[in-house]
Amino acid sequence: MENTNEMTAERSLEIIRKHLDQSRKELTKNAGTPMIWWGCLVFVTALIVGHLWKVTGSPSWNFLWFLMAIIGYAGNYLMDKKEKQAHVPQTFISTMISHVWLAFGIFAVTLAVLLFVVAPSLGYLTPLLNHYTVIIILLVSMACCITGLMLKNMWIAICAFLGGIVGAAVADVMATGYYQMLAMAAVAVVALIIPGIMINLNNRKNA
Repeated sequence: MENTNEMTAERSLEIIRKHLDQSRKELTKNAGTPMIWWGCLVFVTALIVGHLWKVTGSPSWNFLWFLMAIIGYAGNYLMDKKEKQAHVPQTFISTMISHVWLAFGIFAVTLAVLLFVVAPSLGYLTPLLNHYTVIIILLVSMACCITGLMLKNMWIAICAFLGGIVGAAVADVMATGYYQMLAMAAVAVVALIIPGIMINLNNRKNA
């Protein structure tokens, strides 16, 4: 009886492991296009904000990031809707990854509102204003890296890690805000666009 219970437990763990592995494969298969989508949005927005900021001398163009977020989530909604129509199931891993990016969104938006809206309205300019880009680079790179580790995809994890460390260091050296946008655009390419392209190319190769 004891041996039967042990075999049942081992069989259950094996089934769970196979289910998680299959879930990772399906999620990785569908991760390429969203990464490219968000990477291109961040890249284009960073260049536009940086250019307008430099030309006008006003950091208020950073509010374009809120517009980018709206466009990004609208595109994400359409992609999620397409996946549901294709009967792509929600799994534990996909739920955890969604929570990681939700946490990133909450941190990024809340910090932006505090630094660019609340603090100035109270007549207080916090030194963190000059480091906001660095903080966002680290946050988005960390979210990408965690996603890659959860999917066991080293392309995502390594690119996100390198992009985050190098990008944050470069952005910190570039004290002038609009030049920091160049670092943000570069991170979007390294941490999001390149891994997304590699995933899609690999999917086509294995199709």
